[in-house]
Amino acid sequence: MKRINLFLMDMSHAGNTSGVDRYITTLLKGLESYSYIQVCWIHLRHDASVLFYEEENFPFYRKITIPLPQQFNEIISGKFWINKYNEQVYRITKHLFEDKQNCIIHIHTLNLIDLATYIRSQAGCKIITHLHCIPWKGLYNSDTRRFNKLYDLLYIRKTEKPDRHEFITNNSELRSYTDADHIICVTQCAEDFLRNVMVISHNNISVIPNGINDFQVKNERRREKADEIFNMLYVGVLSESKGLKYILQAMRKVKEKGYQVSLTIAGAVESIRAKSIKEMNKDLMLNMLGRIPFTGLTGYYRKSDAGIIASLQEQSSYVAIEMAMFGLPIITTAVDGLDEIFTDRLNALKVNTRFSKVFGLSVDTTMMADKIITLIKDKDLRIRLGKEARALYERELTLQRMMQQTVRVYQKVTGETEYV
Repeated sequence: MKRINLFLMDMSHAGNTSGVDRYITTLLKGLESYSYIQVCWIHLRHDASVLFYEEENFPFYRKITIPLPQQFNEIISGKFWINKYNEQVYRITKHLFEDKQNCIIHIHTLNLIDLATYIRSQAGCKIITHLHCIPWKGLYNSDTRRFNKLYDLLYIRKTEKPDRHEFITNNSELRSYTDADHIICVTQCAEDFLRNVMVISHNNISVIPNGINDFQVKNERRREKADEIFNMLYVGVLSESKGLKYILQAMRKVKEKGYQVSLTIAGAVESIRAKSIKEMNKDLMLNMLGRIPFTGLTGYYRKSDAGIIASLQEQSSYVAIEMAMFGLPIITTAVDGLDEIFTDRLNALKVNTRFSKVFGLSVDTTMMADKIITLIKDKDLRIRLGKEARALYERELTLQRMMQQTVRVYQKVTGETEYV
């Protein structure tokens, strides 16, 4: 087996932990099993405390941390200055590429395509773009009007061959698709977007859902429900697209029908906003944990009666995978990757979304309330959904499966014929 020289490349910002950060950590763990892949992680960091580049050696990889400019937004929007920055990054990392063959740059942030193509022009390598999210769908949080316009165009009117430039969100997005040698995306709906909107050949695309290590204790059984209160769990940030407000509306409808239900909310939130949410929902039983480490979160996965997801756009959700891994009965919206992962009444209960040209995309809270009540009343269904969710994880969402598929892509782009 020929050696593959793999260069992971991403950027992060202080105070913000993203799904990309989780993916990189998980991928590095999985790569430990592939001795013929030499891994170097080039990490660009926007952090006032990072002033100089640092090179570190770990047992299975090398990490180079390089500071991003403090005036990051101004630099990245100027072609001249971003080119100058890229030249400096290559000057720092040039020794890593010298005398190397079968080199791959695997970028995890779309605006790194300029840096990747510059290095390719100097050192020769293949580029893989990893599409962790569909950029235009993130407009739900920043430009709702534009999001609704594009959603209507693509999913309601189902326009054939839409103008792809309407969906582009920044200067480098299109190049991250067209200039890459291959694209990995995490859902079928992302592949559909690339093929039907961005007009990318299916030969250059692979769909590889996220996978994670198994943290469940072997033969662990979920506890039987003992109290009268039905305890639900929400995990994640509190951005608009995550739909927490719809969960609260559904809870209120459940309460009006005489059922007792509580919600534990685990996710980063400013203390002022947390206080505001509790003040505005005094009639509901809410337990706001804030951001807690995964070791603490596992206890809630084990003891909660159901997990609930109300996202209006989601790709390969780590929260959904974790809930499935712990065999938690799940109520989820039927959107994007969530709709692909789960089958209604087999391994989750699905809730429909609604779209209005006036109000945009929203969650059917009456249906969500009905699903909650269904789980409250039907213990056998809860047990069956939990077991089937766990089986789904074991079959399709493990780290081993993700690594096998990812390494096949690495071999394909470097011309290897012997697949794992």
